[in-house]
Amino acid sequence: MAKFELTGNSFIKSTLKNRWPQLAVFIVMLFGYIFAIMAGLVGTSVGSRNFSIVFVWIAWWAILILVAVPFFGRGWCAVCPIPLPGEWLQRGEVLAPTDKKPRWLNRRWPKVFRNIWLQNISFLLLALFSSVLLTTPNITGIVLAGMFFAAMGLSTVYERRSFCRYLCPVGGFIGLYSQTAPIELRIKDKQICAACKDKPCYNGSANGYGCPWDVFPGGLTKNS
Repeated sequence: MAKFELTGNSFIKSTLKNRWPQLAVFIVMLFGYIFAIMAGLVGTSVGSRNFSIVFVWIAWWAILILVAVPFFGRGWCAVCPIPLPGEWLQRGEVLAPTDKKPRWLNRRWPKVFRNIWLQNISFLLLALFSSVLLTTPNITGIVLAGMFFAAMGLSTVYERRSFCRYLCPVGGFIGLYSQTAPIELRIKDKQICAACKDKPCYNGSANGYGCPWDVFPGGLTKNS
């Protein structure tokens, strides 16, 4: 199957390089996520009528499985609101590039947990208690708030998106099934990456912050 380079289109390329479109989507998603938490905690106790149940476990989950992952791979992770406030705290900035000074503790994630087991366990727990999540808005609100504050708390202790990489139950699911997605992020020329000394795509620079996923784009070979 022939490959088509999306960034060959000037509009797509300029949109991807601009920080504002992503921020706009971030704000909408963040508002929706917080609203879902509040609806679960203080809204109606009837699951089929509660916004958090209908929006998260029916509408969003269906879109994620049927559209987002099959067509866009890890595209959801680019606009997910869960790690957003923690990332802002971590960088000390919203849009502007951060300086080189570490924020908060900035520790490395423990080596023993640098695998997918914690993600698998968290996803298994969601699956085991899915009947409760689908019928009890309060539990859904607590779970959503728990992930939100866990991501924020971990960002003040560990570097970059540790929650997304090692704990998020949805992240592990997306990483597995995004292998079949037609869209992928790859480098154009390995020689350019090999000759680049500062690696601004990973370490950040005056033009932008480094990859929050702790991934070096020059070494990307799959979508997980």
